[in-house]
Formats: sequence, C-alpha cells, structure tokens
Amino acid sequence: MSAFAPEDFQTAKGAWTGYDVDILRGYAKSIGAKLQINSIPFASSIEAVSTERDDISVDIFITAQRAQVINFSRPMLNYSDTVDVNSTTPEVTAATMAGLAGKNIGITTGTAELLEAQKVPHATITQYDTIQNTLLALSQGRVAAALEPGVDVAWSAHENPSLHVKILGNVPKSIAPPIKLLRGYYGVPKNPNAKSFLVSLNKYLKKIACNGQEQSIFNKYGMKQPLYLSGICAAPNSTSI
Repeated sequence: MSAFAPEDFQTAKGAWTGYDVDILRGYAKSIGAKLQINSIPFASSIEAVSTERDDISVDIFITAQRAQVINFSRPMLNYSDTVDVNSTTPEVTAATMAGLAGKNIGITTGTAELLEAQKVPHATITQYDTIQNTLLALSQGRVAAALEPGVDVAWSAHENPSLHVKILGNVPKSIAPPIKLLRGYYGVPKNPNAKSFLVSLNKYLKKIACNGQEQSIFNKYGMKQPLYLSGICAAPNSTSI
C-alpha cells in the first residue's frame, strides 16, 4: 500500500486505515488469514505483485500494459469524475452539459479533468495547483463548479466540514472516459496457483458490493453517495481492455 487517503493511510499513531484496508481486512478474516501491509511507493506496487513479493495491489486502473503482468479482480468501485458545486449557494444545479455551459469551472492543473472541462461549451476554466485549492475556490464562490475525482471530493468534505462543497453528480457521459476505465480493481499475480485466490477474492468483493457492506465502509470516509458503487454489484468478474 502507498498511503493515499482515503484508500489506505496511517493515523497519527501509525495504524493503517482507509477503505481498502477495511475491505481487505474483512476478506482476510473471511478466509482465516491476517492482513499484512507492506508500505511501498505506488509505482513499485505492480512489480511487487507481478514478481509475487506481494499478493495483492490495491485500487488500480486496468490497462493493457498492466494486464500483461498481473491479473485483475472484479471492479470494486467507480472512480468517476464528478461535477462539484458550492453546498451553500450553488450556481450550477444540474450535472449536465447545459448546466455547466458558460460557467467558470475550477480544475486542478495537469489533470485529466482539464480535457473534460475544455469540452464544455463557452466555459471559463480556472486552474489551481492542488485539488485542495480548487475546492477552496469553489467553497469561497470564486468558481461556479469544479470537476474532480469524486473520491477526493468526498474525503475533503468529510475531513473539513467548513469546506462548503458537495457532489452534484457524475461528469456528463459525453465528455467522460468509458466507465470501465474509471473503475478501481485489485491486482493479483498471474501465477496459475493464484487462480483460487482470485476466485475467492472476487466472491467476497461481489458479496460486499451487493449486500451493502461495502457502502457501509465507504460511509466512514464520507463517500455516502451511491455513485461509487453504481453498477458494481452486477459487474462481471473479468474485464478486458
């Protein structure tokens, strides 16, 4: 794990927490095992699994390059970009192209959301160096809306109640990438001996996605909207590129 909140991070006392930690601790308990967390840079996590130094890599996007060296679990959440507005005095009331057209949209510099915002008719785009500064500008009314990853927005609002922002809905489909490219997966070794592990993991992930347990975990981290699990229960166990 690589210490990205709210996925997986350490408390001030050094204890690991986050929704990935909660999910995988639950899975480990279900098979009579104990979760062991190895803290490594995210850039090294794929190699660690492909060489079987680790059994699982958390919350990764599926790509053709990665699929050559690891197998993927069923999807475990949607990382969709969202239309975010001021929660007190929203200037945008619909997460649609018409609702965003002509508005001043806040974007974090260098992110994929900039490409989405550039497709909104007659929009003014204001860029900030961090997502925190983008959301602060939205909270202070300096922009009418922001386009940011929904997980990050929910966590920021959860951690900072004085931040007056809320998620209005997903970015319009006409400007967003295909949903399967915006979903988070777990990566496991390609070794044939890991096949039963993947089957067991997928069974557990489907169960908690369908019975409300995963949503209960997400709620702890401010991710209370249904968009994070929309379509996940019914998703197939395998995804191709």
